[in-house]
Amino acid sequence: MANRRTIFLDTSFFKALVDPKDEFHNQARDINVVLIKDNVILITTNYILDESFTLIRKRCGLQKAQELREKIAHHSFMVQVVRVTALHDGKAWEWFQNDWSGLSFTDCVSFVIMQQRNITSVATFDQHFKRAGFTIVKP
Repeated sequence: MANRRTIFLDTSFFKALVDPKDEFHNQARDINVVLIKDNVILITTNYILDESFTLIRKRCGLQKAQELREKIAHHSFMVQVVRVTALHDGKAWEWFQNDWSGLSFTDCVSFVIMQQRNITSVATFDQHFKRAGFTIVKP
């Protein structure tokens, strides 16, 4: 158990997982099955959950946002939610100053937390993570 892999979970993964109309839905489902089967440690942040619940509610409705909340609660033994601090926010500004089209502050906070925790892999469909030097998990 000491050598369990750790994967960061991003908003685009959560959205694709619960939205059957999302172009990455099947990939997200396949990735999710592997993560659960392999007993991977899953890390996300309160910023990612905030962004995910809001995006899913806006695009898919409240029921889908509640579905995500239930999935996370059901797998709470695997999913750790990191609470973002002012220190994380401060370090995220270094990333945020990159002139990358569509780069969100939440992504930048995620990069900081991943670096801080030596997490190199991420479940996402957002290519900013690859550009930042992280490995995107494939099905």
